[in-house]
Amino acid sequence: MILRRRSLGLGFAVLLSSAAGQAATGAVQLEQGWQQETRDEVHHLGFGSRVLPYAWLLALELADSSELLRSDASLARLGFIPSDSGPGNPDALPIGFSRTTDDQGEVWAGLTCAACHTGELRYGDQSLLIEGGQALIDYSGLELALTESLSATLADERKFARFLTRIQPADSGRLREQMEKRLDYLRQRQAMNRSDTPYGPGRLDAFGQIFNTVAVELLGIPENARPADAPVSFPFLWGAPHLDLVQWNGSAPNKAPGPLVQNVTTALAVYGSADLRSHSGAAGYPSSVELENLGALQAHFYGLEAPRWPQEVLGALDPAKRDRGEALYRDNCARCHALSERGQPHRELRATLVPLAEIGTDDRMARHFVDATAATGELEGRHKMVLAGERFGQQARTVDLVIHAAIGATLRHPLDAVRVTLEDYHAVYSATVSDSPEFYKARPLSGVWATAPFLHNGSVPTLYDLLLPPEQRPDRFRLGSRELDPHKVGVSGGDSLFDTRLAGNGNGGHRYGTGLGDEDRYALIEYLKSL
Repeated sequence: MILRRRSLGLGFAVLLSSAAGQAATGAVQLEQGWQQETRDEVHHLGFGSRVLPYAWLLALELADSSELLRSDASLARLGFIPSDSGPGNPDALPIGFSRTTDDQGEVWAGLTCAACHTGELRYGDQSLLIEGGQALIDYSGLELALTESLSATLADERKFARFLTRIQPADSGRLREQMEKRLDYLRQRQAMNRSDTPYGPGRLDAFGQIFNTVAVELLGIPENARPADAPVSFPFLWGAPHLDLVQWNGSAPNKAPGPLVQNVTTALAVYGSADLRSHSGAAGYPSSVELENLGALQAHFYGLEAPRWPQEVLGALDPAKRDRGEALYRDNCARCHALSERGQPHRELRATLVPLAEIGTDDRMARHFVDATAATGELEGRHKMVLAGERFGQQARTVDLVIHAAIGATLRHPLDAVRVTLEDYHAVYSATVSDSPEFYKARPLSGVWATAPFLHNGSVPTLYDLLLPPEQRPDRFRLGSRELDPHKVGVSGGDSLFDTRLAGNGNGGHRYGTGLGDEDRYALIEYLKSL
């Protein structure tokens, strides 16, 4: 177990100005309320994800070459940001990779929060690291690379021999069996989470994959599988711990112990594990979840601030244009997007839930959440809340199965759960959610300039395009590049094609401010840059 709030002794950021520092990777670090030791911890602190044995990740080659899968160049092609070595990252894996040891002493490579929630933007020869921002990793591309690499290593004797030389196993025959078993598991996960709509960089059907992890994998019921085909953007995290409701559809109250339970579900879905079938649940469910580390991550993200527009890199703001944009914001945006004042570390924020019929954006993600049901299998007859509440019948809402599994994994370590909840308690507004949350959530837009592409499904590349009438927005655009357009404020370019005509990719709705002329449109954008 990694100790919480430990000092990593890596305070090597060199200040460029009062607003920015230089990361070891060469990216400018914006002032977001984190010291260097916090950044390093968040970048690599595991929470229970176990993708591959750690030694395998270091030793595997790409399927079609002898280049190591873990090389900076290889993982950068999948959108991962390089990172220097340190106590929490001894082998200099990219941001978002963790190294943890299970109860049997096996060392695992996993993913952690920072994999999906650390952004990078480029302008000219400068690179900006955005803590808590939207990553552009290709999640399904990583999964495919892992299965192809394992398969090629097992099939090619020369690859297998080089693999053996790197890891020096005690029993090469046993190793082959273990690799075949893990390959089969990874392939089953990919089949379980199939999607006819490609995710591409920066997106994942998080709810779909969480639902399948619990209803299919943990319950052992293949028939429960549903296509995970409603991909959404990785949301930015600054301000999220201060909100009353979280998730794109506002489906999760954020009052303690809600955040811990929500994050347990994430840990389970990102290659975590829990035993729901061999235990009654009365004493909780054994799992890979690392509660203490989740508590540390929650505390860090509570203190994360939105990045300010770096004028020394992206250009000065126009005061007159900004002031005109502020008035336009009040008229067109403020009803849903309240302002969040900097300098108030314990601020409490309210999200605005906008009905699907009003917002008009692609409803696939919200509908899938409401419609998903599954056979309960061995959970039939157990309390929905593990120790209390109604009992499950033969069928249940899939989200209720997920909540049950997360509560059960938390209750397995009651003292840790109580300690984490108390130590990381923060006041937020109370909120209730509908049994059928047919909404999307609007939240404060601090730092929105650093969060392209826009809308919940990432279907609009720039703020300028978002302020156009939907029929004038680009129906296809390239994605994957981190190059920022500081004029229209967004990203475009790259190797991945985003097609808004595919199911779940619609770019309609959100007509607020779309009647403005170009001069006012750019004035509003100038104000949004300043938030």
